[in-house]
Amino acid sequence: MSRKRLAVAVAGVLVAVLVAVGVLWAFPVLTVRTYEVTGAGYTSQEDIVAATGVPEGANLVRVDASSAAAGVVSLPWVRTATVDRGWPDTLEVTVTERQAVLYSVEDDGDHLIDESGTPFLIDVPPETAVEVTGDQRQEPAVLTSVAAVVASLPEELRAQVVRVDIPSAYDITFHLHDGRTVYWGANENNHDKALAMQAVLTREGQHWNIANPAMVTVR
Repeated sequence: MSRKRLAVAVAGVLVAVLVAVGVLWAFPVLTVRTYEVTGAGYTSQEDIVAATGVPEGANLVRVDASSAAAGVVSLPWVRTATVDRGWPDTLEVTVTERQAVLYSVEDDGDHLIDESGTPFLIDVPPETAVEVTGDQRQEPAVLTSVAAVVASLPEELRAQVVRVDIPSAYDITFHLHDGRTVYWGANENNHDKALAMQAVLTREGQHWNIANPAMVTVR
């Protein structure tokens, strides 16, 4: 094939591709017929689909994925979201939800607090959330520290905690379901303190102090 004929053939292919893209863009040939949502536990699929702003029958080619994802992130439980096209007819939504690590009981209801220490919703707390009490429970910086401490606990330890009291920024005390207390102190050396807490809860003793994990005391 001569160069001239090859150039004509390539040009013809490009024109055909451009025409096809134009048709797909201008006309609803590939439309949204199904929605595939993954990663959601506390947020319903119906709420997520509605938040995308993409109705069934919309032109899949023309979907604004960034705008749709931003709509999903506006939902209280959703921390991050991505929206992709699943050819030929599926809108794929992947979400990462917040963890309700803490909650505080206030006059207007239970305030759920995520792993970054941010209150994000008034609702019934999940069983895994720990109640936070004390004068500092509404201070953003303190909540961030306490959330980090609670998140550092192994799951089996966190399950034993009924509430965490924070009368000041550097005084964190865990109250357990069996009535025992563990004084944690400040948000530091969390790994070593978690190990110390795990060890002391296998021993006799009502009130433990692990603020210095190398010198644990009990009374």
